[in-house]
Amino acid sequence: MATIWAILIMLCKLIFFIPLKIVELLLFSKWTCLGIIAYLVARLIYFCYQTKPSLKTLFNLAKVEILKLGRLLKAVWKHILEIGWKGNLSVGIALLSLTVGNLFFQLIYKLPFVNLARKRFQKESQPFLRFRTWRSWLAMGLVGSLGALMLTSWLVCLLRGVIPLIYNLGKASFDIRSLLLSNLFKFGMFNQAPILAWPIFLTLEVVVWKSAWINWEQYRDYNHNESGDDRFAKLSELKRQYKRIPDKAKTYPGHSGVPVIHVNKNNLPGWALNSQMKFRARWFSKWFLWSEYILGLNKVPAGYYYLEDDTINALITGMTRSGKGEGLVNPAIDIASRAEEKSSLILGDAKGELYQASYKILRKRGYNVQVLSYMDMDWSMSYNPLALAIDTAKHGYYEKTQAYVNSVAEAIYRKSLGKGAGNEKYWEDTSIALFNAITMALIDRANETSQKATNPEIDAWDTITIRNVAKFLNDLGSDSVIDLEKSTRNRIVMKSKLTDYFDELRQVNVIRFSKFREMADINFRASDFASEETKGNVYSSMMSGLNLFLQDNIARLTSKNSLDLRSIGNPRRLSIRFKSSSINNQANRYAHKPALISFYSEANGPKQGKGRLGGGRLRSARKKYFVKESKVLLDGRGYLNFNLHPQLPKRFYLEIELDGQTYKWVGNKIYQGTDEYTGEAILTGINLREITEPTSKPRALVDPAEIEFVYSEKPIALFMVTPPDKPEYYDLVSLMIDQIFNANYELALASDSRKTTVRVQFILDEFANIPKIPNMATKLSIGLGQNICFMMFVQNLEQIEDKYGKENTASIIGNCSLNILIKSTSAKTAEAYSKALGVKTITKREKGTNILNEANPHINTRNPEQRLLTANQLSKLESGEAVIIRGVKAQDKAGRKVTPDPIFVHGKTELPYRYMFLADEFDQSTTVGDIPIESKHRDLDLNDVAVKADNAWEKMRDWHNRLEKANDCELAGRHDKVA
Repeated sequence: MATIWAILIMLCKLIFFIPLKIVELLLFSKWTCLGIIAYLVARLIYFCYQTKPSLKTLFNLAKVEILKLGRLLKAVWKHILEIGWKGNLSVGIALLSLTVGNLFFQLIYKLPFVNLARKRFQKESQPFLRFRTWRSWLAMGLVGSLGALMLTSWLVCLLRGVIPLIYNLGKASFDIRSLLLSNLFKFGMFNQAPILAWPIFLTLEVVVWKSAWINWEQYRDYNHNESGDDRFAKLSELKRQYKRIPDKAKTYPGHSGVPVIHVNKNNLPGWALNSQMKFRARWFSKWFLWSEYILGLNKVPAGYYYLEDDTINALITGMTRSGKGEGLVNPAIDIASRAEEKSSLILGDAKGELYQASYKILRKRGYNVQVLSYMDMDWSMSYNPLALAIDTAKHGYYEKTQAYVNSVAEAIYRKSLGKGAGNEKYWEDTSIALFNAITMALIDRANETSQKATNPEIDAWDTITIRNVAKFLNDLGSDSVIDLEKSTRNRIVMKSKLTDYFDELRQVNVIRFSKFREMADINFRASDFASEETKGNVYSSMMSGLNLFLQDNIARLTSKNSLDLRSIGNPRRLSIRFKSSSINNQANRYAHKPALISFYSEANGPKQGKGRLGGGRLRSARKKYFVKESKVLLDGRGYLNFNLHPQLPKRFYLEIELDGQTYKWVGNKIYQGTDEYTGEAILTGINLREITEPTSKPRALVDPAEIEFVYSEKPIALFMVTPPDKPEYYDLVSLMIDQIFNANYELALASDSRKTTVRVQFILDEFANIPKIPNMATKLSIGLGQNICFMMFVQNLEQIEDKYGKENTASIIGNCSLNILIKSTSAKTAEAYSKALGVKTITKREKGTNILNEANPHINTRNPEQRLLTANQLSKLESGEAVIIRGVKAQDKAGRKVTPDPIFVHGKTELPYRYMFLADEFDQSTTVGDIPIESKHRDLDLNDVAVKADNAWEKMRDWHNRLEKANDCELAGRHDKVA
C-alpha cells in the first residue's frame, strides 16, 4: 500500500509540479512566475469588469494576447539559437536529468526488487487496534449510545407497524414504511411511544456501555512506560531547537557550529540530492552535479543543516571508512567558512588532502590559511615551540617565560599516565628540569648579548631553538674538565663542562643578578643531585627526547616561526609600555596603575576634550566610539595590554588616560597589493603616530619600539598535516595544540569579555593518534567559557582510554555536549552508546491456544524494557546515519525548556556526503604546487642560528673572570672573539 501511494505522489509531481518547476527555472524565479500569472489574471478581471465584453470580444482579446506571447516565444527561440545546438542540447539533457530522470529514478527505486534494503529498527509489533486512555471508552460508549438511540427509533417504528397487525389478526395491512431507514432519525418516538422507546433504549444502553468496557479492557494500552520512557527527539522538536542554515554557498548570521541533521529542500537540487543519498555511486553524483552546473543551479542550496551553534565540545566516533570526513569534517569546514562571525580553525589533516581541497574556498571566504606539514617540510610554515617563551622573555616576563619553557618540556618528556611513580617519573622529572635549565640559560645568553651597548648580537633571539638545546647538552655533557674545588693533590675530580657552565653561571649571577640566570641555575640544581656516573644516564634520558630535533628537516622547521599562536583567537592586540625612567633596572612608578583606553573615529580630526580617571567622559559630538573608556591595569613591567574586539576604520584615534595625563595617537591601516582570491586590498599592519600636546606635567616615557599593535581582520585556518607512517612527529602536534590553547586562554581571561575575540574551533581528525595532550580533560571543561571548543574524531572509545586512562576518558566524554556515533564494530563502544541512549517500555504479546478451543486463543501481554537501539543495531548503521547523545540542551530557540532526548539521524535527516553537493567548494584537483606556501626555513642554514656550545662555555668563563675585575663588562656574543 505504501508503495502504491508513493507512486501516485510521484505521478502527481510529474503532472503538476515538474512543469511549474520548469517554468520557474526558465523565468529564473518562482516569484517572477507567480507575478506574471497574477498580473495576467488581474488584467483579465479588470477588463471584464470595465467593459462587460461579449464572448466574441473575449476571443479577440485572447487572440491578441496569444500573438504577443508568440512574439515573446519567438524572441526566446532566437536567443536559444544564438547559444548553439550544443548548448541547447546540454541544457535539455540537464533539464531532463533533473526532472524526468530524477522522477523516474525515484519511481523505480520504490519497487521492491530494486530497493533491496530491509526494514530495520523495528523490535515491537503494534496491534491493529489500541485504546490508550479512558477517553477511548467514553468515545465508544457515546458512539454506541447514538447507535442505540437510532436503533431504538427504528425498532419503535417497526413495533408500531407490527402491533396493529397482531391485534387485528391479519385483518390490517402491514405498513411497509415502518421498515424505512429514515426511521432511524425519528427521535420523536420517545415522546409518542415512551412505553416502548425507553425500555428498549435503556436495555441497549446497558449492552453498549458493557461492550465498550469489555472492548476497552481487551484492547486498552497497558504500556505506561513503567520500564522506561526514553525516546528519540522528533524532527519537529529539532527544528524548534536548532538554527537552520542553507547547506551550501550562502552565508548565514551568527557563529558556526556542529551540524546535527540535514533536511532536503523541495526543489530540483533537493530532489537530485535525495536521489544521490539513496544511490551513492560517485558516477551517479557526477551526472547530477554536471546537470546542476549546466543549469546554473550548482550554487542553489539543496537543503538545510540544523546547527548546534553554541560553544560546545563534540566527540565523533566512527571506524575507518565510515564516512567521518565526507559526512562531517568537510561539511563542518564549509559551514564554518560561511558564517558571518567566522571561527578560527585548527584542523588535523593526516594526508594533507583536506588542506589542498579546501585552500581556495577558504581563501575566497576571507581566511588566512596556514599549513604545518610534516609530510613535506619544505612546503610548510615554520614553527618554533619556544616562540612564546622568546616573546615573553623579550618583554621581561620571567615567570611566563619559565611556564612556557616548562610546558614544552612536559610535552616532550611526560609520557606516563596520571602522576606516574618510581623510576619512570624520576627520569621524566630530571629530564624536564635539565631541559628547562639549558633553555633558560640560552635565553639569558640571548638577553645579555642582544642588549650590549657596543656590538650587540642582533640575531641573538634566533638562537633559542630546541636543536641548540640538544647540541648544548650533547657537546658540553660529553666533555669533562677538572673540578678545581673538589680536586686535591692526591685526587683529581672531574666534572662535565655542562656542570662547569652552570657553576660559572651561578658565580656570574652573584656579581650581576638576573632572574633568567637564577631560574636556569635552580632548574639545573634540581637535576644535579645524582653522582657524575648517574648524570650520564640523566643526560641520555634527556637526549632521547630530543633526537627528533637533530634531524635537519625538523631542526630547520623548528628554528623559525611563521605564525603568532595568540593571533588565532586574538587577532587584534595592543601593547604599549609606559616607563618613568629610561634606565631598565629602575623601578617603574606606572606599574600596576589603572588606565582608560578609547578607540574612536572623527570626521574632521580630533576634538579636544577633558577626561578623568574613574567615571570621566571624553566629550566630543563628532566621535564615533569603538571602545569607550575601557579600564585596563598596567602590568608589573608597565605594559598596557589590550585585546581589541571590534574592527577599526581605515583611520582612527587611540586615546589613553594614565595618571592624570592623556596620550593620543592617530592610526592608519597599511595596505599593500590585492588578494588574488577576494579581490580586496591586503592589510599588512597599523601605523600609529603620537599626537603630542604641550604640557608642564611629568609624562611617562613611551618608546615607539615598545609599541606593538597586532591587527588582522581575517580568521586563521591552520592545517596540521601528520602522515600516519611517521608517528614520531605527532609529539609536535600535541605540543602545538597545547600551546595554542594555553596562549589564547590566558589572553581571553585578561580581556573584558573573558572570551577570545574570535571563536577557536579545533577539528581533530584521528584524535587518538595524537600523543597525550596535557590536561586535555581540563581543557575541554574550561575552554568553552573562553570561546574555545573541540570537535574530536576517534575510531572507538578504547583509543581514548589507552591514551588518557580510564578516569580521564570518562571526563573527556562527559565534557562533550554532543557524542556522535557514526559507526563502530567495537563491542565496547557500541554497548556504551546503546546504554547511554536509554530504554523504552514495549508491549510484548504472547499467544496461547487450546486444541479444544482454537477459535478463542489466549493473548497474554507484558511490558518489558527495550533499548532504543541495541549494540548490534548500532554496529550496522548505514552511510549517512548517526546517533547523537546530547549532554546539554537547556532550551530551544524561543527560550523554552527542552528535554535533551537523543537524536537518530536517518531517513529524511541523513547527512549527505561532500561529493554529492560540495564538489565545487572542495577542489580535489588542487595540489601543493598550486598553493603559494611561504616557508621561512626552506633555505635556512642551521649554522646561521647555531650556538657553539664550547665557544659559549669559554665566553661564560671569560665573562666571569672579567666581572671579578670590573662589574661593567658585558658577555661576548657568538660573533665576538674572546681576548
